[in-house]
Amino acid sequence: MLIALELLASLVVLGTFIPLLRKDTWMVRGWDFPRLQLFVLGLATLAGWVVAGGETRRFGWLVIGLLLASLVALAAWMWRYTPLAPAQVGAATKDSPDLILMVSNVLMSNRESDKLVASVRARMPDIIVALETDQWWTDQLARLSDTHPHAVEIPQDDTYGMVVRSRLPLIDAEVEHIVRDNIPSVHFGILLPGGELLRMHAIHPKPPFPDEDESSTDRDAELLLVAKRVKPDQEPTIVLGDMNDVAWSHTTCLFQSTSGLLDPRIGRGFFSTFHAGHWWMRWPLDHVFVSPHFRLHAIEVLDSVGSDHFPMYVAFTFEPGKQEEQSQPDPDAAERREARQKIAKVS
Repeated sequence: MLIALELLASLVVLGTFIPLLRKDTWMVRGWDFPRLQLFVLGLATLAGWVVAGGETRRFGWLVIGLLLASLVALAAWMWRYTPLAPAQVGAATKDSPDLILMVSNVLMSNRESDKLVASVRARMPDIIVALETDQWWTDQLARLSDTHPHAVEIPQDDTYGMVVRSRLPLIDAEVEHIVRDNIPSVHFGILLPGGELLRMHAIHPKPPFPDEDESSTDRDAELLLVAKRVKPDQEPTIVLGDMNDVAWSHTTCLFQSTSGLLDPRIGRGFFSTFHAGHWWMRWPLDHVFVSPHFRLHAIEVLDSVGSDHFPMYVAFTFEPGKQEEQSQPDPDAAERREARQKIAKVS
């Protein structure tokens, strides 16, 4: 039993600290994802080690020390995404939302489109961003044209299609391929109820996994190129989509500091959207980041629509008068240098 516990302890310690190498390879970046699972496994392993008398073995206390260090590090990375931390986006002070969004990675092979269409009709978001849309899914989502008549449709059969459907007119909508020719993103404006122009960026970069991409270089660069183009000090901005990165990763934190955008999950919860089929292996892959002009009215992970992702629902109020009450992330010199270096890799 102690040998098994030693192996589990090794897994926890390595999985915790390997991401500190800051390498782009998937074998390193992949360990950013299961930090909650590593934390639970580390707690169980530590308890088992103590109960089994592991401290009496040679280096027994070293195992305990390494496990404790791992647990502290994991907790430090994740605690912001619990109610123990202060909320980064303040609670709405208005009764009704000004903007409702849904993000749903539909899973291209999924054919349960009725579930998503019904969810959209029940929640009636102002904008729905659907990802992994092939032509079949694009046609199915066209059933929403009576309520969401404004659309940008990019059907692709490689799991990187995208559909944006909106109740509001889309202003200067553009499709861009920021890093790769087959990875689209959609950039557009809408007018908020008071007439203010909101800039939105919908993205879906490739993940760092062997069947997709051997490294995180393209994903990281796309996130940071979008981060550098937003100007939350000058105009209301939202970036949303399946970013194929977890909320607590170094890259996502670098995206936030570079962009100055806020995460409504901080101080509230994980809101894990993937994997819908495995309760024991879930993490937050779908994101909505906002400028300080907004306050949170509601955030929710919705019921399954047959995909490997749950849809994400977020409602905001537009309260620019309270903008100064929400401090923006600000990059230091090292973060600016790292962002430039990551972008240079794909230039």
